[in-house]
Amino acid sequence: MAENISSHQEALNLAEKVVEIGKTKIAQRKEEGFLSNALLATERDLSTIATAITKDGEIRVGVSRDYLENTLKALEASEKQSQAIQDTFPGLVSMANSADNMASSIDAFVPGFAKFGAIAIGAVMAFAKIQEAITETRKELGVSAVEAAVVTAQTKALGFAAKAYGLDVDDIKTAQAAIRNDLGASVQESVKLSLNFARTAAATGQTADELTGTLSIMESISSASRDVLLNQIRTNAAIIGAAGVSPALVMKDLAENAEFFATFAKDGGQNLIGAGIAARKLGLNMSAVAGITESLLDFETSIEKQMEASLLLGRQINLDRARQLAFAGDQAGMMEEILRQVGGEAEFTKMAFHQRKALAESVGVNVEQLSRLVRNNTAGAPGAAVGAAAAAGGGKDAYPIWERMGSDIHSMKNEMSNR
Repeated sequence: MAENISSHQEALNLAEKVVEIGKTKIAQRKEEGFLSNALLATERDLSTIATAITKDGEIRVGVSRDYLENTLKALEASEKQSQAIQDTFPGLVSMANSADNMASSIDAFVPGFAKFGAIAIGAVMAFAKIQEAITETRKELGVSAVEAAVVTAQTKALGFAAKAYGLDVDDIKTAQAAIRNDLGASVQESVKLSLNFARTAAATGQTADELTGTLSIMESISSASRDVLLNQIRTNAAIIGAAGVSPALVMKDLAENAEFFATFAKDGGQNLIGAGIAARKLGLNMSAVAGITESLLDFETSIEKQMEASLLLGRQINLDRARQLAFAGDQAGMMEEILRQVGGEAEFTKMAFHQRKALAESVGVNVEQLSRLVRNNTAGAPGAAVGAAAAAGGGKDAYPIWERMGSDIHSMKNEMSNR
């Protein structure tokens, strides 16, 4: 019995709170105009209250304590959302009030216009779209109504800012989704990073998903913030473009060879960006550069293949310098040295198949890749490729560590020749 009395009293307390909210909403409806009521969902809240409480303030028959509790929660959530709209869209609320005042003035001359005129209908449709956008954001992110309103407002503002870069709000939304899904960022982190991210994706010709891959490998070798790294990626794209190579292709190469990048990158990855430029100019990609590097750094096998190619070609193939450059992380310089060793197209076309295969294996490529190298090994190609690499941070000549290792390499070579 006592338990029933307690439950009944709780229901009365809840009903009292709902009634108080209802009184406030009725007062707001009188003070606000038609459009403001639509924007802030005053009528909707009054309808919600009416399902639980009669006009006389009594609990409707069949309404339980749990129903009253849920009604109260829904009203409190709606109030938070309305407050968020007023906080994040203050201009919109003012516009609604102005439209209501204008409609009221016209209604004095044209009865019924305030509710059914063109201004009122157009404004209601605009407000409905905002409410719909907030609801969609809430569903997508699983956040509260208040946070959904804030994120919707921020995204809309970023969409306006994005127009200065030839982008729109859809680019911002795509960027936010990629940042959340692929980089593990929070909702607010994705919002703050989205404009810079969208700009970088456009500048590099990458999709949002591809850019998250590029950004991830840049993060693997740097402690800089994501904003700083995105700025660096755009700078790199400008350098690549100035060298006459598609930034999207080089960036894609880097993302697809993340392990190689993380292993050999230095100076923020500038050395490998330079190598990527050089490779593309020679008709290859970063995978080929990685293959050449790994082949050369397998010292014993590399020296053996070098000697075999020299024997079959009848001329000396010396890849010592290429190995030095590969070890020191100057892949662009390594590619230039490889070009010096393989010779030109005229010589290549005279080779027998077994000579071509031996030469290709000595530098760590297949015959098809080797044919591209010799075809592009013109008077200007090596210099142009290395010049572009130097602009990206590669092409250094001083590698003191190899002064200590040179004798070891030659000793290994001598041992191989004695077998």
